[in-house]
Amino acid sequence: QQLQQQQQQQQEPRQRPWMGTELFRSSLVSAVYERGWRQGFRLVGFPGLKQEAAMALQHMQHVRGGVLVDASCGSGLFTRLFAASGHFGCVVALDYSEAMLTQAQSYLAADKAVIASSTALLSVRADIAWLPFPSSSIDAVHAGAALHCWPDPAAGLAEICRVLRPGGVLVASTGLAPMVMVRAALGEAAAALAAKVFAYHTSGKNGFTLFEERRIAQLVAGAGLAGYSSTSRGMFVMFTATKPVAASSRG
Repeated sequence: QQLQQQQQQQQEPRQRPWMGTELFRSSLVSAVYERGWRQGFRLVGFPGLKQEAAMALQHMQHVRGGVLVDASCGSGLFTRLFAASGHFGCVVALDYSEAMLTQAQSYLAADKAVIASSTALLSVRADIAWLPFPSSSIDAVHAGAALHCWPDPAAGLAEICRVLRPGGVLVASTGLAPMVMVRAALGEAAAALAAKVFAYHTSGKNGFTLFEERRIAQLVAGAGLAGYSSTSRGMFVMFTATKPVAASSRG
């Protein structure tokens, strides 16, 4: 099994804050991502990698044997689980960070379950808003703990809709705004105060944008995807939506 890398040369996106996407281009961050960083997400409600992967696969049952793009794949922690599952004919590890892709390739090459699988693997560097795939060519896109890091979430979701086949599915998870937990514990008045306190951290100005779920649903619908549904716990939310069959005429 051969891991191929395709370096996508594209128009560079607008200037990015040092946090968010740029933070993950650091070789230090890529080295520690699976050595404590990602595990810490459990503190705010994320179920853990294996459970999150199992949840995602449940939403992708109808695209068995198809092509999955693991967008913003980071160090490839979900890429490996999806490749080893045997559920897909091809899994594409895609990230903007060169350092993360290098780390992902190293882990993939050493993973015995991945090596034993018949899943084809590709590694692609690309911006989520400039995907190097033809329109209506991808069966599923997964984006784990990623949406809050994208410089332009609306553009990223629209691009995902473009490349998905009609009936193709997006499965994504992200961190919700802190006021979600405050509202659940202390009520609406406290949540309104928290919204003011955390305004900078939910605005995207520091490179991260933490949404309330109703805003995520609006962005997904605005991108052209339909059938939004979600599961949430604490600050964790996993959501899914599909590209309508009638959308094939849009490209």
